[in-house]
Amino acid sequence: MRYVIGVTGGIASGKSQVCKIIKDSGYNVIDCDQIARESSKIGKPMYKAILDHYGRGYLLPDGNIDRYKLGQLVFNDSLQREILNNLTHPIIIEELKKQITSYEGLIFVEMPLLFESKLELMFDRIICVYLNKKLQINRLMLRDDIDQQYAKSKIESQLDLKYKKKRSHYVIDTGGDLNKTRAETISILQKIEGELLYGNS
Repeated sequence: MRYVIGVTGGIASGKSQVCKIIKDSGYNVIDCDQIARESSKIGKPMYKAILDHYGRGYLLPDGNIDRYKLGQLVFNDSLQREILNNLTHPIIIEELKKQITSYEGLIFVEMPLLFESKLELMFDRIICVYLNKKLQINRLMLRDDIDQQYAKSKIESQLDLKYKKKRSHYVIDTGGDLNKTRAETISILQKIEGELLYGNS
């Protein structure tokens, strides 16, 4: 049997940290951001789709996609964001489905825009990773080397956290220390195993 569990949450909320704990616990983890990075390399399907739509003005001198410039465009314009998502998401989903079929048992998928993409039905369970907004802004500023206003705009371009938490089966608060996050994650893994593999309610 194969069960697919989505791991989602806001930008810079600790999804990758949680997924590392899951992977270190022996489970298979698929990273949709990694799929996107691979698919957007020169000559790959997503690269071609972006180049065809946006033109060479969104390429770096070395020919790669200028992610910062494209990010600035879509985070400030909901229509452009929708256009970009419509171009890229089908390519990511097609590759994701291929990767899922190569595994059995519990398969965890790190997918930042799970709810925005309306893909809830792909998953048997959904985990929402979150932290308080102030800490999220600070983490994002540090991670992406951006100012506070741009960090806020990136966060606000995504669906409301309350909606994501309400629609998820489990939530993990990553605002504490790593040991607390690890303990919460492992507890949820045990619950998921019990429910899906052993039929515990």
